[in-house]
Amino acid sequence: PTQVPVPVSVSSATSPRGSLPAPPPQPMSPAASSPGGMQLGSRPPPSPKRSGSGDTDTSGEDFLDEELALCRRIDTDCSGTISELELLAAVRAYPDVAALLLPDRVDGAASDDQVTFDAVDEAFATMAGGKQRVRYGQLVAHIRRQGAPMRRGPSLGLRRLYAQIDGDGDGSVSKLELYEAVQRNQEIARLVLHGRTCATPDSDDTFDEVRTVFEAIACGKKRFEFSDFEAHFRREACAAGPAPAPRIDRAAKRVFIIGPGFGRQMNPRQSQLIEEAGYQVHWCWENLPNPETPNFDVRPYLDQIRRELTHFQPDIVCCASKGGAYIASMWLNRLWCGPTLLINAHPCCGRIPEGMPVVLCQGSNDEVYPTARAKLEELMATGSPNMCLLYYTANSGLLPTGHYTRYGDQHNMASLQTHECLPRLIDGLLSAEGPELHMVRSWRDRLTAARLEAEAWLGYSP
Repeated sequence: PTQVPVPVSVSSATSPRGSLPAPPPQPMSPAASSPGGMQLGSRPPPSPKRSGSGDTDTSGEDFLDEELALCRRIDTDCSGTISELELLAAVRAYPDVAALLLPDRVDGAASDDQVTFDAVDEAFATMAGGKQRVRYGQLVAHIRRQGAPMRRGPSLGLRRLYAQIDGDGDGSVSKLELYEAVQRNQEIARLVLHGRTCATPDSDDTFDEVRTVFEAIACGKKRFEFSDFEAHFRREACAAGPAPAPRIDRAAKRVFIIGPGFGRQMNPRQSQLIEEAGYQVHWCWENLPNPETPNFDVRPYLDQIRRELTHFQPDIVCCASKGGAYIASMWLNRLWCGPTLLINAHPCCGRIPEGMPVVLCQGSNDEVYPTARAKLEELMATGSPNMCLLYYTANSGLLPTGHYTRYGDQHNMASLQTHECLPRLIDGLLSAEGPELHMVRSWRDRLTAARLEAEAWLGYSP
């Protein structure tokens, strides 16, 4: 059977940040700076202070990695502070942000209505204290006061439902409270009754089923707490099977491709895969020369790239081969701070900016930029944890006959053109789950219906 290359994710804890040299120094050009208010990425790295907005230096504030990543995702203009409009846009775009800021709303599914605006306006006014923007520390402090856990996943929804079940607000739930919550709330009924609503809430069968669930959660106690509730329904979710990869609305996503090096003519199938996947695609290639000519200076061309970025407003930027020189300069000059796909490890890319989702694709037989896997992992370790993915294809072990059963990719990565691999990597960068988890979930889409049916029959828990 055809083997799908396995991507490898590297955490920043696996290698010291100082193990690779920084990109070649280039002076900052005023023309290369991002204009104020440009929304070119969803997870920008730290930015200089904005005059008049108060102290935006976060170096002295004690943030969890997840808290800092959340703030940077909301701060779309890379200013280091957050406006009310940015906060409202994040609540509408990201369910996890809505669930943290508006825990009384339905699991973060804040709709675009007056109620949502009023709730965001009230929260912002509480944080800002009359100012036009809030610091990261003020936002984090507000979220901590809400009592919601700063993490992704089903716990956000479970905590909201638990708060609705705990009628007296004492932190624990009795059998009667659970039964009454099932009677009055259809969402809680679907959770407790395994997908069914409560058609006859006062029936003996309903009470018996709620009692059985309560005993399973409480494990002999008269009341259960949130930790018991969460553990029970996490176990049920595991036994029910893995969640599918979230569907990305490709028609609504904008992909910006750096033309030089991407092989629009030399490797046309790679380009066709992206265009045929259904994304909105913009090619930035006119008047961009080969950046690997001797003594080439990228800076004079950054203005053109910035204008095209501003006009197209992409969700993701892609490059390949020699185009990595342009990406490295865009990072250095802060022209782009959003999701980035790099095919081939260009020597200029010596460090990944903090807080930026990045996928790097490399083959072990790359004849143009041969790079050892250990060096690639050091590069990925400079990025933020759970936001970077190394897609690496390598040779198999050497057989006694001197042959390999599998060959890693060369500079033109053939594996990206199989099993819809390249579009799936782009989807992973656009997914709120992050590129690694999305890629793993998407593997199930490669399996036949018979295989999935057999797995479901066997079960997904030990």
